[in-house]
Amino acid sequence: MTYNQRLSANADGGNIRTWKHGEFPMPDWVPQYMAGGIEANGTFALETEFGRARVHLGNIVIESSGRVWARAVEEAVDFIEKLKMRAEPTITNIGPGKGRQFGASKGTKSKARKNHSKAIDRRPRYAPPVGSQPSIEWIRLNRLSVDSAYQRSTDNEASRRLIASIAAKFDWRLCAPLVVSRRADDTLTIIDGQHRWMAACRRDDIPQLPCCVFRYENREEEARMFILANRARKPMNRLDDYFAALAAADEDALEMQQLVTDAGLSVARNTSSTAWRPGEVAFTSSIAHAIRRFGPAITSAVLTNMAVAFPGQKMTHGGAIFGGLVRIMTRRILISILIAF
Repeated sequence: MTYNQRLSANADGGNIRTWKHGEFPMPDWVPQYMAGGIEANGTFALETEFGRARVHLGNIVIESSGRVWARAVEEAVDFIEKLKMRAEPTITNIGPGKGRQFGASKGTKSKARKNHSKAIDRRPRYAPPVGSQPSIEWIRLNRLSVDSAYQRSTDNEASRRLIASIAAKFDWRLCAPLVVSRRADDTLTIIDGQHRWMAACRRDDIPQLPCCVFRYENREEEARMFILANRARKPMNRLDDYFAALAAADEDALEMQQLVTDAGLSVARNTSSTAWRPGEVAFTSSIAHAIRRFGPAITSAVLTNMAVAFPGQKMTHGGAIFGGLVRIMTRRILISILIAF
């Protein structure tokens, strides 16, 4: 049995209809759920109970009881099975022999199962989500814009460098969907991601970008979302940056790890000094600076001296001590060189 035959068989026996986009002609029941026409890339949007969903070539459109969904091929069969299970009537009169097949009725639930249900009901209660679910869409660059009333200016050296850097080394693996507002006049305004958009506009091989499209009441709400999105970001601290670089086999991070380990020390995982353990160092930025400016030999000597001077002790002020020892050691080397000449 082919995959399509399997899908069709699973949809039979219930009020469920399916269609695979791109493989078969569009049936007459699909257009009533569409939000607009088919885009140049072959995709189109569906109005679902959870908001707009983008249908790509090869996706399965599923319809049942006036509701519609879009699923990837590998998800469609399981999803249809769940729809069929929900549609089956609940069996309440359990006769001889049916308990084994269908399970016990509600009145014969074990005490343990009741206690398990009570435990599940103790989950935290949350307020309903604010706003409506977005649609995930691929949008052509020329349809996007920014509102200078609240967006950050890119007319500065830092932004120009960032845009040029993204454009020069564009990596789809780092391109998260842009946050976009679909206004009443159907214009698409970027809330978050203008640097990625401007970088893509510089290239000729990126016609569209993935976007998370929301509907806001007005410009004021867009501006509030812009502020919240930027304030909610947690910047990477120096230790997070170091361990991420280490996991990525960055040469500088690997060299730093080798020097610290050879000295009998280790890099702390937490920026809070109360969580540090004896022999841990957290001043990775100072170590990196010393390696770049004075080389690994001096850096290694300073770290080794610190390990010998503070055995079994927490180096709460390790950064200041390290900086002072580097200055002392480099000054002595400079004086020795001057005397030699």
